[in-house]
Amino acid sequence: MTTADDPADTHTAEVAVSRGDEVVATSSASAMMESLLLVNSDVYITGSRSLDDAALPSTVQALHDLPFRLAGFPESDSEKLLLIAISRAIERRALEGGRGTLRVGFQRLSRLVEEPGTRRVYERLAETDLAVHAYGVGDTTLPDSLPLTAHTGSSEFHRRGWFVIYQPPADSDIEPVALYAIAVGDNRWDGFWTYTPGRIADIAAFVTDTV
Repeated sequence: MTTADDPADTHTAEVAVSRGDEVVATSSASAMMESLLLVNSDVYITGSRSLDDAALPSTVQALHDLPFRLAGFPESDSEKLLLIAISRAIERRALEGGRGTLRVGFQRLSRLVEEPGTRRVYERLAETDLAVHAYGVGDTTLPDSLPLTAHTGSSEFHRRGWFVIYQPPADSDIEPVALYAIAVGDNRWDGFWTYTPGRIADIAAFVTDTV
């Protein structure tokens, strides 16, 4: 739902999320455009948008626990932007927490080496007291600057799973959060994200049990 005196004016237009009859979040249309609609995945892959700038509009955050499907048309990488943006927001929360466990599905571990932005993010995370676990096809050797625990394989789970699961320690004030998605075809992803601790624990248990 959008509202504005002039709908063409993105500075005053608002986007709202409602559950039932209750509006649970609002964001300006300009905030939505600047965070998701007017950018592409390169700003994250190259690192031109730093981890410190990774943030989601409240309207996007309010869509938690709702299943989604992303599909590119025509085929492109643009549909992955939402997954990347949510991933970076979770990684930023993990960095701020500095402790706990972060589990991440990369599909290919070479993304940690080939994507400068991704590499810098995980070099920063590796400097904290986080236990970082990386999952994917072992198509590269990780450098010493990325002392992560790698879980490699060639299964559908390793090749198609995109997840970022942050579980802070029990004594932390930081809220846990998880994204889980699976590739269901070319440029098609089914998934959801959640802040519910029990659901996050179930996702983490599924990942560890599967591997």
